[in-house]
Amino acid sequence: MAYQVKITSFVNNVGKTFSPEVKKAAKEALSEISQNPNLGKELQADLKGFRSYRFMRYRIIFKADAKKKIITVLAIGHRRDIYENLGNHLLTSPRDESKS
Repeated sequence: MAYQVKITSFVNNVGKTFSPEVKKAAKEALSEISQNPNLGKELQADLKGFRSYRFMRYRIIFKADAKKKIITVLAIGHRRDIYENLGNHLLTSPRDESKS
C-alpha cells in the first residue's frame, strides 16, 4: 500500500521556483518514495530519522511514519544548498512541521 505524501508549506513555497522539468522529476520521485519509503539515504546528526532521496541534481528530505503510512516532505532543493536552507528553515520555523 502506498504511503500518503504530505508536503509542508516550506516545500510548496520553494517548489514554485522550479522549472517544469524539475517539477515533473520531483513528482515522479515522490511517487517512487510513496511506494517505497526506505529509498534514499538515512541522514545523520541533526537530521537523524530523516532520509534524503536523490533525483537529477536535487534532493528530497523526508520522514516516513510507518504506523500512519504518511511521508512528510520537509525540503526539496538543489544538492549544493538544500541542507543549509533546511537548517535555516528549521531554526526559524515557529513549529516543527514534521510532527503533524
